[in-house]
Amino acid sequence: MGHLSLLHPLLSLSLSLSLWPTPTSRLHRIDPATLFYPTGSPQPADPAAINDSAPAPGRLPAPTISFDWPCKPHQSGWMDFMAFKNNIIAVDHEGRTLLYDTASRAVRAMPQTKKPNSRTISFTVGDGLYVMARENGSPPHSHYFQALIYGRPPGFLHPEDWHWRPLQQPDFDFPDNGDVPSNLKPGEAVNPYGFSAFTVYDDSQIWMSTVAAGIYSYNTVSGTWSKVHVSALPFRGRAEYVPEHGLWFGFSREDEQLCASDLAQTRPVLQKVWEEPAPPERCSLMASHILPLGSGKLCVARLFQKTERGTLHPSGYTKAEHFAVLSGVEVFRAGNTGSLETIKHKSKRYSFGNDEVKLI
Repeated sequence: MGHLSLLHPLLSLSLSLSLWPTPTSRLHRIDPATLFYPTGSPQPADPAAINDSAPAPGRLPAPTISFDWPCKPHQSGWMDFMAFKNNIIAVDHEGRTLLYDTASRAVRAMPQTKKPNSRTISFTVGDGLYVMARENGSPPHSHYFQALIYGRPPGFLHPEDWHWRPLQQPDFDFPDNGDVPSNLKPGEAVNPYGFSAFTVYDDSQIWMSTVAAGIYSYNTVSGTWSKVHVSALPFRGRAEYVPEHGLWFGFSREDEQLCASDLAQTRPVLQKVWEEPAPPERCSLMASHILPLGSGKLCVARLFQKTERGTLHPSGYTKAEHFAVLSGVEVFRAGNTGSLETIKHKSKRYSFGNDEVKLI
């Protein structure tokens, strides 16, 4: 039972800490507006200037709420946190569910889910929260899929309320005999059957992508799955739609640089938007996330693990620090060419010591 930190992208960015010896998840709110200069400043910088700018140290504000450990000290258990619009859903190892309303700072007990999972991917579509369980290894295996929806459960006469509804699971058409594509990029061969990328399309479809089976879409209106394309999405992890540009923004599968693509095209072309500088020595990129803020502005969050030489691990390294870098990025169209241009505003670094960090 170690330390845990959660980065939660709301309209105000939030982080949560779990501290030892009393493992408590603490939620902090960070205003992403602090990552941007006033309108009209600065002027677009050259790539060298962008890459050379070091993030300023950031200070976490006081926590707004704490979530206690869901079982007795030293007992095995877990809590999973998911963003639901501007609120937070917390689910523990027994399926007990809480909703934290960030506006009223109130907590409400929600219906218990029958199949809790600590490794999930969640999407907000309309007024529902759709949750897919991740599964490792080669098929066959099932990806339990459910949604937290407001209404009357089928077959019940109770008044309308929130409830968990099991949904049709995807039936991925994986290659026979465990064969996978031969042109996999570095790292993709480790788990070609896992979800490599995912996004929401047209405000009603959830797209899930694997390098071995391509792209599948779940229609939240009809409740059915269909295959979109034999190739995988060009992103790694979650991609976000930015309506000002009519493009999806995410991180490239090959080098996790900020990119954009029009997924409405038959063969989407990946456009590199911002070249992130190489991590400092002994720092490994653990996760990346994008939060669209409107008006072409993005908050780019990256989580790193820094190691130092030691004697407690066969590799000669021991964990030393986890930290997050939050950057304000503004994307616009060049007037003469229409190409995407980028202004990098401010970057701030938040350190977590030995706490592990998770993006939600």
